Amino acid sequence: MINTIYGGVSLAPQLRQQLEKLLKGYSLPDNAKQLLLTCRQLSYYRHGRGIHPVEVQFKRTTNSEPWQVVFFASFSYPFESALNVQPELYFHLAQGWCYQPDTGAVNLEHPEVLDLLQVWMKTFARHLSSMDFDEIDLSIVGK
Repeated sequence: MINTIYGGVSLAPQLRQQLEKLLKGYSLPDNAKQLLLTCRQLSYYRHGRGIHPVEVQFKRTTNSEPWQVVFFASFSYPFESALNVQPELYFHLAQGWCYQPDTGAVNLEHPEVLDLLQVWMKTFARHLSSMDFDEIDLSIVGK
């Protein structure tokens, strides 16, 4: 249901399992080609503490193909008095790069970046399995 290999990057098995479990909970039309999963813990927006918001975009060409993860993105307030969250980590699996505001874009297959991605995926999977998010929404963003 979800592809596991993206160039030299493998999706963490526990994250794949959690994402597939989530997707199975939705009735998706056959013509859905792009999805956006949004996960939020509301205390982060209210108090600046808690789990940072996460977005995952999926795509597929036909309904007989597995979903591909396009990107994972987590967001944070860039400074204490900021009104809006901004990307803090952006793993673009489809194009093979990672972005952090303080370092810019780097190749996703760089060993340190791969390590960071693996830790991030395992942590995100743990938050999903523990149902730590107050809101989890799945939207169709392309047909």
